[in-house]
Amino acid sequence: MRPKKAKESIAQIAKELQISEQEVKSVLDIYWDKIRKTLSSLEHNKVFLKGLGTFYIKTWSLEKRLKINENKVSNCMENPSASGLQMMNDIFKENIKLNAVKQRDMVQNRIKSRKRDERRNQDLEGEG
Repeated sequence: MRPKKAKESIAQIAKELQISEQEVKSVLDIYWDKIRKTLSSLEHNKVFLKGLGTFYIKTWSLEKRLKINENKVSNCMENPSASGLQMMNDIFKENIKLNAVKQRDMVQNRIKSRKRDERRNQDLEGEG
């Protein structure tokens, strides 16, 4: 995850600050790692960076992860063991987080849709 704008900016930033491109890259790598960790922690489903845009967890990736977890649970149920029970517990905890993110995403989409519909209605009323 390194946006195109950031890639193009490395040389420019290095020149402006009079430091090597490698130093700029290492700072940016720390920055992108923080963004990845923020999103993968599932505490926030989107991160806005001024000048770079909004990074968010895609709904299809949540669905994919939930299916993977479902398959893991099925395998553990077929061959139960102590370590399998621990794994199932971890998966259930992750699924709770994944479903919470999915729920937040659905609510945000409903709000966006409602606002869009209100704007359309206002535009139609203004034309009439």
